[in-house]
Amino acid sequence: MRKRVIILSIFAIITSSCRQSSEKKQAAMTSDTLVTQDTILVKQRKVLNESSWDNIYSKSYSYYWLVVKDTLDFIVKVTEYKSDSTLNINFHNSVPILFSVALKRLNECLPLIKEDFDVSKFRSIYFNEPIYYLDLAKKLSSEYEQEFGQKNISYEKLNQFLLKSSLNLQLESFLNPLNKKVKRYGIEKFHLMEKKHYEMHFYYNAHMSNIDFTEYPEFTIHGGGVEVQLENK
Repeated sequence: MRKRVIILSIFAIITSSCRQSSEKKQAAMTSDTLVTQDTILVKQRKVLNESSWDNIYSKSYSYYWLVVKDTLDFIVKVTEYKSDSTLNINFHNSVPILFSVALKRLNECLPLIKEDFDVSKFRSIYFNEPIYYLDLAKKLSSEYEQEFGQKNISYEKLNQFLLKSSLNLQLESFLNPLNKKVKRYGIEKFHLMEKKHYEMHFYYNAHMSNIDFTEYPEFTIHGGGVEVQLENK
């Protein structure tokens, strides 16, 4: 049975008094929703504050999912830069999910993103380090160990490794229809994290939620998140 999809505009039910109130909020947002069966995909446009770091952006939208009145711990944020109108995609999740699920979510909200942005202008993707994606952590750690053992390597070698990794294949499946490909990878403060430190990492980041590390590899590629630079094919 075909999924019934309904586009709802929240503005149709917001009173003028509510609009006046929201205008006073520094981080005001505007919203639309897309309903698919029991899951609601919500998009919110941020009203940018010109006096803050927001002044480098021309617009910014967040896309997130509601299931039975709860918000899934995954948000796709897209920002457009004033300087050249290029776009950045940013994944936000505080507890681990599968990277395959993250890409599935990104594909789900792509139609809404296309309503708001020129997707031919995508220039970068940013997401958390592999420890936040069990399937990605397992694959990359196995591939890394086969090639380098458990020793640290240079940033250039890391870039070359990731360009031929399973991660690159996953991203290319999303990028190909957009006529994009990966140009370069970067992981700030790159190092290898041993399994014994996983629990402490999530504790320090205030996201400890009974995570089971049994299936995690003995080490993971780690650092300040993964930045993916894009270019046209």
